[in-house]
Amino acid sequence: MLSAENLTVRSGDFVLQDVTLSLERGQCGVVVGPSGAGKSTLLETIAGLRKPERGRITLNGREITNLPPERRGIAFVPQDYALFPHLTAKSNILLAPKLLKMPKDKLSERFDFLCELLELKDLLDRRPRQLSGGERQRVALARALMLDPQLLLLDEPFAALDPQMRPSVRRSIGQIFRTLKTTVLIVTHDLWDAAALGDKVFVLEKGRIIQSGSWSEVIADPKSDFITDFVGINRLTGKVVWREGKSFLQVQGNLLPIQTDMPDGTFASLKFFPSQIELAPNKSPLAWQGRVDEVMNLGDRAQLVVAVSDKLVVRIETPLTCRYEIGDEIAFTVKSYLSPVEGGHKESET
Repeated sequence: MLSAENLTVRSGDFVLQDVTLSLERGQCGVVVGPSGAGKSTLLETIAGLRKPERGRITLNGREITNLPPERRGIAFVPQDYALFPHLTAKSNILLAPKLLKMPKDKLSERFDFLCELLELKDLLDRRPRQLSGGERQRVALARALMLDPQLLLLDEPFAALDPQMRPSVRRSIGQIFRTLKTTVLIVTHDLWDAAALGDKVFVLEKGRIIQSGSWSEVIADPKSDFITDFVGINRLTGKVVWREGKSFLQVQGNLLPIQTDMPDGTFASLKFFPSQIELAPNKSPLAWQGRVDEVMNLGDRAQLVVAVSDKLVVRIETPLTCRYEIGDEIAFTVKSYLSPVEGGHKESET
């Protein structure tokens, strides 16, 4: 349905470089990355608001790289929704179809359908300043969907919402996309948007897509410190060391007991979620020792930031009944597996 191949776009000193992505009909793709990664630049290029230096964009088998925005069959909802403040919600929704002279029977049918789907009937006479953030978003979506676009582009669709509103609005928007079978591309800095909505996820950093796949595939093997840190995955890379028949992972001068059959000197990466940790007696041969530096109550459990040394910290989860406080000493074991670093043996520790 959508294919962008080797897009390179320059904006001042920033370069979006050799970006390639694709979506099937009806899929929701989410481009995720930190601020300044080039997310909005990518979206504006697909929408036709920016011209690429090279690369091509095709939509439904038709090349649209050099077409003006109004001839692409794409609807674009910017981050601020861009509603006309002097018009009512109804007038905002109907403006483009009337300008393009959509047949009245088709206009009326589409309008009624979207107002029902997006629950807008009680809001139509209000102006944007009289609407909440979630209501303005629904009006902007209705306006974008009136022309039944081949592709819907959303720039940070939940950024303007209060944090407590985002999960419920995200769920309802996802249901709307599934009902309409709309092909959607979203850009966001929030990984939970990707987890909740993305059939395909594209991780963009410093102008390049560094990873793509389903959400499950991305978090199972994150290629980005951004993803690793955001979802709380612990990732330690070091050298396997054998001493007196026992195996350790040497990380930043620390010897951490592990279970492995990898040979001495192999460089390996250990990745584990906070939930893959078990508390252990101090005398357990596989126990890691640390000091609690931070405690966060998550409702049914607590997440601890534990300093294994001055330079090495890990995140772990414990039952609330454990009641750890900052400064407490703690012992724990890691239930996970090592994977060799590409290249195998190396001369010095990473």
